[in-house]
Amino acid sequence: MLAARYYGIGDVRVEEVPRPVCAPGEVLIKVAYAGICGSDLHIYRKGMFVTYIPVTMGHEFSGVVAEVGADVTGLSPGDAVVGDPRVSCGNCEWCRQGQGNRCPELGFIGEVSPGCFAGYLLMKPEYLLKIPQSMSLRKAALVEPLAVALHIAAIAKLTPGVSLGIVGAGPIGLLTILAARAAGISRVAVVDLSPGRRAFAEKLGADLVMESFPEDASSQVDVVIEAVGVENTLQGAVKWLKPGGRLIMAGLYEDKILFDPNDIVNKELDVKGVNAYGTGDLKKATDYIDGGIIDVTPVVSHILPLASAADAFTMLTASDKNAAKILFKMDYCKT
Repeated sequence: MLAARYYGIGDVRVEEVPRPVCAPGEVLIKVAYAGICGSDLHIYRKGMFVTYIPVTMGHEFSGVVAEVGADVTGLSPGDAVVGDPRVSCGNCEWCRQGQGNRCPELGFIGEVSPGCFAGYLLMKPEYLLKIPQSMSLRKAALVEPLAVALHIAAIAKLTPGVSLGIVGAGPIGLLTILAARAAGISRVAVVDLSPGRRAFAEKLGADLVMESFPEDASSQVDVVIEAVGVENTLQGAVKWLKPGGRLIMAGLYEDKILFDPNDIVNKELDVKGVNAYGTGDLKKATDYIDGGIIDVTPVVSHILPLASAADAFTMLTASDKNAAKILFKMDYCKT
């Protein structure tokens, strides 16, 4: 089968690898669509997260069960599924409480084990979620990133009447616009340097899109979601907030930063970090997509064959970003 594998910084290769063999207690999935996540870009640019090289990348996917191993119940060949790609220790206090996203050893498939940028993928059945037949596999590929956005919305306590700013109009920022609307937020402002990304934010319903942070106090907001992860955007996010506001840190940082915390102190800001999602968020994302509450279709800017993986990473790391979510469509998939 074809697989897109990471060999080092800036080095993604598509090559033939053996198809995995389904063992007892495992499920073999025929991948339909797979999406590039921001964490995949951190791997590509900086070599973050991976524990061995080469590794088959990717953790956002939809697919169809091809085979079930002995002792597997609840899933059958032909079932459409999405996955919970989190790999946690299972033994720490957070894992025992069902909060695997807080596990100190948390990793993901595509980083610590083979990922979904391949024709087939092996997973344990407890990490698979059967999706309704009414949901397209293309939309289902966005269940996992939408779960992140829904988790952000919950952590941020987004309720009607809250004024919201989003820093970064990448896929998570864009999906958070949709999650905020579903939560009843009536006005959303977005900051992003890229004209292409700002256009996507407008298309998805942002009321105000800006290249830079507003400087007047009258433009300050109750909640800012920082979804970039660089020094300037974090400092700008803090200044954008009203006194008593909430800063939600959803971006991952590739480099150490220098940061003046005095605005946090002086404004008595509430600062919260967001790491992935919970199992309930995946189920909620599935329900929201299937029920038409959130239409994820506009977030997808490109659908490419897996053979174009290297080109896709080049597009997403270009200085002028005109791509949002890129999905790989496997050759067999007709819809």
